[in-house]
Amino acid sequence: MHLVLTLSLFGFAYWKGDWKNWKKYILTIHYVIICNLLYNYFCHDYLLWQHKGEIFPNKHFIIDLAYTFVNLPAVTLLFLTYYPYFKTKIKQGKYILYWVIGSILIEFPFVFFKRLTFKNGYEHWMDLLFYTVMYAMIRLNFTRPIRSYFFSVIIIVFMIWYFKIPLQ
Repeated sequence: MHLVLTLSLFGFAYWKGDWKNWKKYILTIHYVIICNLLYNYFCHDYLLWQHKGEIFPNKHFIIDLAYTFVNLPAVTLLFLTYYPYFKTKIKQGKYILYWVIGSILIEFPFVFFKRLTFKNGYEHWMDLLFYTVMYAMIRLNFTRPIRSYFFSVIIIVFMIWYFKIPLQ
């Protein structure tokens, strides 16, 4: 399932992404990669969500590398390519909401077939908040990177505190 999603996202991003202007998006793609790597660094012994694969069922790290370097950059490129920058705030909010709902719908079969599990106090309903914050932060990083770094630190500290993630 993870491989099919990765190949699909890669293909769709290749087909529909704004590759002509890839330099415009690269810093935000790096931001998303760094955020996911930070999650894996801080939570390596205390995962909040864990991927399980068909080929490597107990190798969250291998699957997450594909998510870090293919899936998330593809999603970021597609999200920013079609973002309604010059539309009303309501249309921008709806756009983010569509992406949140789409992400949850795509994630549902992974949860149903136990290819994605939630642990250590993180629950599936929290993904509604997670994806909302994620897409809002991608958008913020694209236009105001320094502000997004500031809010990212606050979000990371909050999540470490809320989920009681042990730092060692």
